[in-house]
This record gives sequence, structure tokens and C-alpha cells, in this order.
Amino acid sequence: MIENLSFNNVYNIDCLEGMKYLKDESVDSIITDPPYAVGYDKKSKHLAKMDKARGKQIERDKSFDDVNPEYELLSKEMFRVLKKDSHCFLFCSDKQISSWSDYMIKAGFKQPQILIWRKNKTTVDLSFGYRFPENKEIILFFQKGWKKLNGYNIERHLFRSVLDFPSDGNTEFHSCSKPLQLLMFICKLSTKPGDIILDMFSGSGNHLIAFKRLNRRFIGFETSPVYYKTIIKRLKFENSQTRLEAIK
Repeated sequence: MIENLSFNNVYNIDCLEGMKYLKDESVDSIITDPPYAVGYDKKSKHLAKMDKARGKQIERDKSFDDVNPEYELLSKEMFRVLKKDSHCFLFCSDKQISSWSDYMIKAGFKQPQILIWRKNKTTVDLSFGYRFPENKEIILFFQKGWKKLNGYNIERHLFRSVLDFPSDGNTEFHSCSKPLQLLMFICKLSTKPGDIILDMFSGSGNHLIAFKRLNRRFIGFETSPVYYKTIIKRLKFENSQTRLEAIK
């Protein structure tokens, strides 16, 4: 049990439990990467039919336990804690677009815009038959009220609905981590230094590291004890680097 939440911290609890401690309209933005409900066990079984180049992906999938998010409850809570005139960015799989859209709109959000993160590598899923290799991921952009994006004030040439950011190849901490440059770009689009950002599915902490480097305050939740410990170590390292930079 926790009595209150402090900024620039991650909590090893379910996000729906943790969000109960957030006041109404207390968060400036949400940038998060919920479970994709992919069914990796079925996916990797079919990948074995392909060439050995997919071996790494198969091994990754074997250790991955994905779940279905509670769309309705999460949507209501996100709308409740977000301030008026704010943004929410949700990474999701293709098959989740309709579920997230329906429940988020019912909660009060505007119709989302579908953003595409175009990657420089591909993955393959044969669980629904033979398909084109995937080199993109979906980001749903939701609005509560009306707020202008900062796209024309930062990297103007990148301010498009198709976001071209290479995968940084860093899977040391988590097999599905999003690149820091992409996360920092999204963060700068929607927030300013000192703003509070919520990440309900913190994984190995890439989102939180991006927020910290841009001087945003954050609150994170992560249910996995393993990933929670990883985040704590990474945040401590970031703090030490910040202190070293201040000394120079």
C-alpha cells in the first residue's frame, strides 16, 4: 500500500491500482506502451517454419508473456487523470486500434489520429497466415479538449503522421523497447519542461529515461519485479550522469 505518489518515481504495482492515488486532472500528458495482446507463443511456433535468420526473434518470443489490457477501465482512468486540453499517445498493435479507439472515445477523448512509426527493421507474424513482413508500429494520438502540438517549433521536418526513427537496436533491457529519440520527439511535441507525464506500462524504463533527459516530471508503473529493478538501476545511473555533467 502506498499513501501518495511522488514525481520522478516508478512503482511496482498494477497501474489501475496506482492511478487511484492520482487526483483528477493532475497529469499533463500520457505517453505509454501497453501490452499488444499479440499471443507470442503462437507466433513463434509458426516462425520456426522460416529460415534460421529468425532464430533470435523466436527465442525472444518464447520468453515474452503478453496480456490483454483492460481497455475500458484504463480509458476511463486516463481521461480522469489527464488535465483539460492535453494529449495521450498509445503504442498498440493493428488489431487493438478499434478496441482502444472505441473505449477511449466513450471515455471522452476525441477520435484518434493514427500515427505510424516506420522502423528500419522487420518482424514476421505467421499466426494468421502468410503475411507481409512488418516494418511499422502504430501510435494512437488522442486529445482531451484542444491543445496545439509543438511540431513546428522543434524538428519541423519530422513533424508528420509517419515518424521515421531508426530502431536503436538496444534490446539489452527489454525486447520491445522503443528508441529514445522517438520517445523524446513525442515528448517534445506535447509537453514542456516541468510538465508531468504518466507512463502506466514502464517496461525497462526507456520512456522514463526520455522524460528525465528532457526535464519532465514523471510517474511510472510496472508490475514485473524484474523490469522494476531494471528501471531503478537505470534511473540511478541517469542521476549519476546528471551529477557528473553538473560538475564539469
